[in-house]
Amino acid sequence: MTLSDVAIRRPVFTGMMSLTLIVLGFLGYRRLGTDLYPDVAFPFVTISTPYPGASPEDIEESVTRPIEDAVSSIPGIKTVFSWSREDVSMVFIEFQLSVALGDAVQNVRDKVGIAQGQLPVGARAPVIVQYDVAAQPVLVFSAASADDPITLREKLDDQVRPRLEQLDGVAAVRIVGGGEPEIAVDLFRDRLAALGLTPDAVFQRVKSEHLDLPGGDYASGAGKVGIRVRGEFRDVDALRRMPIATAKDGSTVRLSDVALVRRGAKEPKTVVRTNGVEAVAVEVVKQAGANSAAVANAVKRLLPELRAQHGFDAQVLVDQSTLIEANAHEGWIAIYFGGAMAIRIILVFLLDLRGTLISALALPTSVVGTLFAMYAMGFSINQLTLLGLSLAIGLLIDDAVVVRESITRRLERGEPPAQAASEGTQEIALAVMATTFTLVAVFVPVAFMQGITGQFFRQFGLTITIAVLISLFVAFTLDPMLSARFARARTAGEGHRDGPVTSRIRAAFDAIDRAYARTLGWVLSHRVIT
Repeated sequence: MTLSDVAIRRPVFTGMMSLTLIVLGFLGYRRLGTDLYPDVAFPFVTISTPYPGASPEDIEESVTRPIEDAVSSIPGIKTVFSWSREDVSMVFIEFQLSVALGDAVQNVRDKVGIAQGQLPVGARAPVIVQYDVAAQPVLVFSAASADDPITLREKLDDQVRPRLEQLDGVAAVRIVGGGEPEIAVDLFRDRLAALGLTPDAVFQRVKSEHLDLPGGDYASGAGKVGIRVRGEFRDVDALRRMPIATAKDGSTVRLSDVALVRRGAKEPKTVVRTNGVEAVAVEVVKQAGANSAAVANAVKRLLPELRAQHGFDAQVLVDQSTLIEANAHEGWIAIYFGGAMAIRIILVFLLDLRGTLISALALPTSVVGTLFAMYAMGFSINQLTLLGLSLAIGLLIDDAVVVRESITRRLERGEPPAQAASEGTQEIALAVMATTFTLVAVFVPVAFMQGITGQFFRQFGLTITIAVLISLFVAFTLDPMLSARFARARTAGEGHRDGPVTSRIRAAFDAIDRAYARTLGWVLSHRVIT
């Protein structure tokens, strides 16, 4: 007993299987993320090591080379290159695509941790970062207000950032621009010279006084209590009153006597202006695999509330959701239009509304079922998957049309619908399977291409493959069952009851058939032309 016979004899079971595909497809669609491109992991790791005050030659010799020597023995490395600039060393590592990036990054951390002991005293801890496309902000907005840049940045950092980070799908919120507060100490040269002090002596004195150190522990009952010596300055006034030396007359020289101590701002590395007004930019980065459009829209919905609560003017500068939703909208229009045109062409050639509807059910069932498979495999709705679905629209209905045409031909001979559905499907089953698996043989290798291109086209190839396999299943189950139940029985030689338009189309097809039969007969009778 074939699959089509089981489907014909168990119509409820067949209908429930198709309905299950549709329900799971809708559930998967609601959980699918929407993005511009598939998530692609680039095999690049960067190691940045700040060394303030050092020249490029010193950084090359004392920082870059020890790190390069340490990481060069990591397995799976394709290329290591670096550059050394004033104040910073950058080492770039490119791995083979076959290497698991998580393990590669951990190996880099281990090797750099060993090499860190060889770095000079003034060098800071190396920062290891894996290049991630998803780390690009999905939405950037600017905030401007009457507050000074330092107050505005602190407000955004302390009050706005936590609200944004609570949104689903938000991985990080970066604040760019504005003023970062710092305590500025402007030394007076003449006063230092009169007291015989040097700027370095003042610096070392401030450094030694501004400390927060562990102080050991003491026994308390059955346990121990840790002690920490907190010697940090609590405010600017305490820093001003700090003694730094003793004058010749025995008086205490305080920091305020030789320097102007004030609240200030760090030298800005990035300046943000909106409509000529200095502002602060807020970048929202989504989590890996999260819905980019949903994250951006959630931030935009929260913006009016934040603007009213904290008194700043917000303006969206970058919004990836607009481009993503526009691309997805165009992709779905192509799918709907392609499906409608395919059904219309089938109706023109079959000239049977009931048969066309039965064949057309393969389209929504296959497309919606594919959406669940995409969700199960961790895909997203992006340009590549939508391209695959739109390209597969013309292929998904092919199997159902061939099966339906074979069944219709037997019905016209006078066979009962159930018999025509069973034998008609079995007659062309091998040809339909050959056609479908030919498509699978073409697109499966696309899904397993090597390199960065292969990562992009993996979802494309697998989406088409799954869609055509589901369409094959529908053609062997749902179409024969519906044909056996809803096709109209005919007697052999029964004519068609056509309208004027349908009769003209059928007459044109009959003329084409007769011309083809004459051409084929002439070719077969003239196999050898001398």
